[in-house]
Amino acid sequence: MSQWGFYFDQTRCFNCKACVFACKSWNDDKRGDVSLNVPLAWIETGKYDNPSAYEALSGSTGEQNYAEYRKYHMKENWRRVTATEYGDVPPNIDVLNVSIGCNHCDEPACVKACPMQIIEKESKFGAVLVNNEYCISCGKCKDACPWDAPQFYDPEFRSYADADPKRPRMTKCTLCYERISEGLKPACVAACVGRALECGPIEELKAKYPNAVVTLENFASDEIPSMGIYTKPNIIFKARAKKV
Repeated sequence: MSQWGFYFDQTRCFNCKACVFACKSWNDDKRGDVSLNVPLAWIETGKYDNPSAYEALSGSTGEQNYAEYRKYHMKENWRRVTATEYGDVPPNIDVLNVSIGCNHCDEPACVKACPMQIIEKESKFGAVLVNNEYCISCGKCKDACPWDAPQFYDPEFRSYADADPKRPRMTKCTLCYERISEGLKPACVAACVGRALECGPIEELKAKYPNAVVTLENFASDEIPSMGIYTKPNIIFKARAKKV
């Protein structure tokens, strides 16, 4: 196995969220409620994009349109950009951004936390993947992960009855396994306007960026005291110093 990971250059990220939007767009067919809100016929006939049902929304209020459109788009946030503000009065103010998805850890806390044992590291790229057919929506994986990689389409996922067909099941970043298997970049990396993200074998990234660091001030610790482990996330950084 060649363990893959990410390199993030904090000096180049300006929080445009292109990585977030690209992730949602590429993985829309993997969202937790896709079987509930996308008629199978759209997929089978190639009419998934711009379905005619959207056109029927004209005449509705903006709020109604938003609620209806939202049915057909990914609600999970497999990739997120966080912004930490420093200072309080311009010009003595600064913002540091961090783009984070799943770090495909060497010792994934989500794998150890899952009572159903449906999360595993695959052997080719070291991606942490889930078979959510047997997910019981307990949320233990989400609670265990320092970076909120396990996602559910409804934050109230624990309130659903077991037999409810709408019960959210965990989904997560797949490292764009299908894309990298074909020699393509993950969607988030390909879309990054500032070229702040790279993905590849983590040892190659470390060799390419020998001055990279393994953590940032606003990056969560990988220590999980309750499990007695360090998750060892596969991500390295070029940090940007605060200007204030």
